[in-house]
Amino acid sequence: MSSLVFPYSFHKGRSLPMIPIGMKGKNNRWWKVNAYLDSGAFYSIFDASIAELLELKFTEGKRMTAIVGDGDLLPFYLHNISLQLGKDQFVMNVGFSSKLKVGFNILGLDLFDRYQVIFNNQKKLITMKTY
Repeated sequence: MSSLVFPYSFHKGRSLPMIPIGMKGKNNRWWKVNAYLDSGAFYSIFDASIAELLELKFTEGKRMTAIVGDGDLLPFYLHNISLQLGKDQFVMNVGFSSKLKVGFNILGLDLFDRYQVIFNNQKKLITMKTY
């Protein structure tokens, strides 16, 4: 079982469990994108601008809807995307939305199926171990 350790990142004056993740675009170019690890999110959802970087027409994916914290509905579109954490490369369903208004991208429970995630709020560290 290999481990990755990430320090929390500062975002809008707060220290948050955000990590860099590689995302592979249609042109086989890898992009480094930051995302918030959210154990309460069923799906990983990224802003539509990331789909543009990856040269995806995000609305061509499978249309889904999520209920967000305030009860509103968030439409998003799922795509199979090649991702990379450290040296680990894998394919995962990732949603893209033009209505994501939280100010950051979200990595949800689907990533937790692949990794055991340990949040150390005291030390502001995230440890991720592959199963």
